[in-house]
Amino acid sequence: MSLSASTARRWLERWDWQQEGYMPDRETIFAVIADAVEVYAARPDPLILDLGCGPGSLGARIKERLPRARVIGVDSNPVLLAIAAAAYDIELVDHDLADPGWLDVLPVSGPFDAVVSTTALHWLEPETLASVYAQAGANLRPGGILLNGDTMPDGDQEITRLREKLVRRQVVRSGLAEAENWQDWWVAIKEEPEFAELIAEQERGAQVHGTRATPDYATHLAALAAAGFGSVGTVWQYGQRRVLAAIR
Repeated sequence: MSLSASTARRWLERWDWQQEGYMPDRETIFAVIADAVEVYAARPDPLILDLGCGPGSLGARIKERLPRARVIGVDSNPVLLAIAAAAYDIELVDHDLADPGWLDVLPVSGPFDAVVSTTALHWLEPETLASVYAQAGANLRPGGILLNGDTMPDGDQEITRLREKLVRRQVVRSGLAEAENWQDWWVAIKEEPEFAELIAEQERGAQVHGTRATPDYATHLAALAAAGFGSVGTVWQYGQRRVLAAIR
């Protein structure tokens, strides 16, 4: 059974709502990344790679900003990829970034104008994260940019606790305190008939996030430096959420 656009949109809206419960400034993060892509692409039809694209939220917003952009999203979750395919006009590749050969399955090898990601790469082991950064960097054009919007802890435990409290206040202030959580979204979607085959495929592939610790900011910086990026730093931050930029 193919996924209808109306069903995809309904679950995508629900996905966006639960994601905002964790990141109230999610649209700001998307906008910052789109701004940076627009500045560094330096042309109206850039080639952009979205790592861990999920249901295509970031890629779609970049396409809104740059309609002629070619956005290629890579992910391995069949449910989220099906939503992206039904809801958005972006190219999608079904592959696991933990596989060192992920670049070989892309429809083009680059050079890319920008490599982007949001709330996806923190699921990777540090060694895999370093490998993905190195491979992405090697396939960026000179002057190209990598942008990662995600949670990247740093600082001592007391500051971390303060940041968590501030974010919780931000969630309440934004009217998102009752937003559905990630686990409940996945429980609910299993009851949607159109997703039955996709859920079965997901379960066969054991598409379940692990419980590993989120890589800290220093780990990201070290991995990007080792990957050969000349300029690396935060271009936006609230609490532990950052948009990290690395320029080739």
